[in-house]
Amino acid sequence: MITTRLYLDTRGRDPKSLSPLKLAIYWRGAESYLPTGFKLLPSQWDSKTKTAKDMATRAAISRFRLKVETLLIDWQEEGRFDGFSASDIRRMVERELSPDAASKARFLSRMEAYAASREKPRTTEIYKATIDRIRAFDRLADSLRFEDITIEWLESFDSFLARTSKKRNARNIHFRNIRAVFNDALKKCITTYYPFRSYEIRQEPTMKRALSVEQLRTLFAGAVQPWQQKYVDFFKISFMLIGMNTEDLLHASGIVGGRLEYYRAKTYKPYSIKVEEECAEIIERYRGKSLLLNIMDTYGNTHNWTSRIDKALKDISEPLGLPRISMYWARHSWATIAAELDIPKETITAALGQSSSTATDIYIKFDRAKIDRANRQVLDYVLYDKKPQDIYDLLREMNSNLIVNKESKLA
Repeated sequence: MITTRLYLDTRGRDPKSLSPLKLAIYWRGAESYLPTGFKLLPSQWDSKTKTAKDMATRAAISRFRLKVETLLIDWQEEGRFDGFSASDIRRMVERELSPDAASKARFLSRMEAYAASREKPRTTEIYKATIDRIRAFDRLADSLRFEDITIEWLESFDSFLARTSKKRNARNIHFRNIRAVFNDALKKCITTYYPFRSYEIRQEPTMKRALSVEQLRTLFAGAVQPWQQKYVDFFKISFMLIGMNTEDLLHASGIVGGRLEYYRAKTYKPYSIKVEEECAEIIERYRGKSLLLNIMDTYGNTHNWTSRIDKALKDISEPLGLPRISMYWARHSWATIAAELDIPKETITAALGQSSSTATDIYIKFDRAKIDRANRQVLDYVLYDKKPQDIYDLLREMNSNLIVNKESKLA
């Protein structure tokens, strides 16, 4: 049997300030609290009889409670509560009593607005995918309030996602999207509730996504079908441009003064890469009409091309005895090989576009020179098996030459 009770929420409030009156809906061992819209001072509330002391206020509260209980009795007789929780029922009441007012605090309506405000169409698509999964999980998803996204809700949602998505990191995309909407709502004072203070989005260690020098050489020199060569070439271009990501590469406009300069799509930071001769030669085969490469001359969006090339690279790599690679492997491979060559971590970080954008112009120019040298060292090693001479070997060689010259003079 479903029941209700009135509850004056005085938690954390000054006795002289108004407190919200709520109607607790009790169903199957759990309660959920429905705002009534009434606010009272503790002195105006009879805690024994659970009623307002003022007759007019008491009558208004009774009318509200009667309206809710009438809905609950009718719905229960219709069998509408099967499989529902107390929170589900409370949300049904809210939607019935004030659909317009409730919509302002609804989580999904905020999420849809947030998704529509994203600049990149692909980002909007990813948020919409999260919205679709939430609706598939929660039958009353459209009436969810921010306060309904509890830790228990998040854990149940994760279990639901795990049925079709075994990889935690893939599921984490949805939780990061939910968290972003909460962060935006906090910033805009839509809510003060924030479950992510306690709920942790746990990252799962990812498999190594870097090819060794030998594996890169196998890929670059591998015998592939003529139609597959452009996919290998595109991977080469990305690798030679320090693992430049697909979206940035597809939207690159051109080379100026031997450098490719652009704003990274992910961070919107300015970036500049020296285009080495080996890379420039490949780029010339695929020159675009208005952009650097011709891919966007025929493709409507970067997502379609990314899907196609990642599938093609997997098909190419397996017969060559390589892991099933994707374009992202170019970036990881460059960083791994740079570390193998003892290139300083700060230089690798800056080369990958992860350094601060607050540096002065002088520092940036100095940094570019180090990045240019680092990229040249990586390419020399991969393409020509030429490793930079170890500084200690160089010193020993210089010292040895000095000794020989000294002995020859003495002789």
